[in-house]
Amino acid sequence: MLTRKQLNSLFINAFAAKMLLTFPHNIIEVCKNAAWISSIYIVLLALLLFGFTAVIYSSDKNIIQLAEKYGGAPLRIITGVFVFAVLFTNFFSVIRIFYEAVRLVLLQTSHTELIGILLAVCIVLGAYCGIEAIARLQQLYLPIAGLVFAVFIIFLIPTIDPDNIFPILGGGAQDLFIDNIPFLSVFSDLLILNLLLPLMEERGDYRRSGIWVIIMGGVIVVMIITAYCLSYTYPVSAEYLMPVYQLERLIKLGSFFSRLEAVFQFIWSISILLYCSFYLYMMAETWKTSFALRAAPPLIPVIAVMLIGASILPDSLSVIVGWESTINRWIYIPAFALPLIFGVIDKMFHVKQMED
Repeated sequence: MLTRKQLNSLFINAFAAKMLLTFPHNIIEVCKNAAWISSIYIVLLALLLFGFTAVIYSSDKNIIQLAEKYGGAPLRIITGVFVFAVLFTNFFSVIRIFYEAVRLVLLQTSHTELIGILLAVCIVLGAYCGIEAIARLQQLYLPIAGLVFAVFIIFLIPTIDPDNIFPILGGGAQDLFIDNIPFLSVFSDLLILNLLLPLMEERGDYRRSGIWVIIMGGVIVVMIITAYCLSYTYPVSAEYLMPVYQLERLIKLGSFFSRLEAVFQFIWSISILLYCSFYLYMMAETWKTSFALRAAPPLIPVIAVMLIGASILPDSLSVIVGWESTINRWIYIPAFALPLIFGVIDKMFHVKQMED
């Protein structure tokens, strides 16, 4: 069983991991100088949507179990396969962008395919340890990552120029409050929080953990995007595919410490490896539950091979960033809608039973 602290650690790291890749670039492309305002709006919108869903969703079963309860094995399989497809789509671009980042910063002379294979081996071993071991490790790691993040932000203070955020509203209200709605995808991993319901110590942990991780993850989102907007003026800020890496390159402590991005990248890499192990385990568990299999571990290497194979299909980082942008435009819809739909169905059946 997972405690609330372990759940919080898993999902705060999940949201932070996406911020280390291309998410800041994507939101700045749409919202320009006002991306920091847009990120606050996205956090508030995620809180509203999840809060509403948590009120409606009163079951201690996840959506796949509810599908079986109300539609038998056929609906369970259909729902489970769809959830698996959502997780797979949401995840494969993260893997490719991650090992491109590793190659760029740490292993510049290595082939992308080799890094991908090493990544697959690491996350397969991590996923084999199980969800409780991953959660405990993330619980231990998160304070270290938080300390490094605080140091990172402090070191960026000399690079900040308040003039860089003008004009305050960027491209206008349309960009800020309509066109940026797909960036709710940064919180799409909340779907996994629903899948973990059977492993929670208390039913109320679903609502409490969800709200807490959105707030804490939102703080990280807003701080990184605000730091980037203050450090780079638009349109320069929209040119870099991995903004956090560019921020790392700004940090210099004299002539002897001018390559600190490698140190930060090592810490961030641990964070993303833990996130990938967590995600791979949940994908295997989703497939196992969907088809009522005995065990999930044998599925882990198979899914890892599928993910790595899919991730190397794009021939460049710019192509995968384009794919990611398209995925993010739609992936938040099933991630937020599925728990809401099944929560409403469950409520309707309960009301009908009470009337009968």
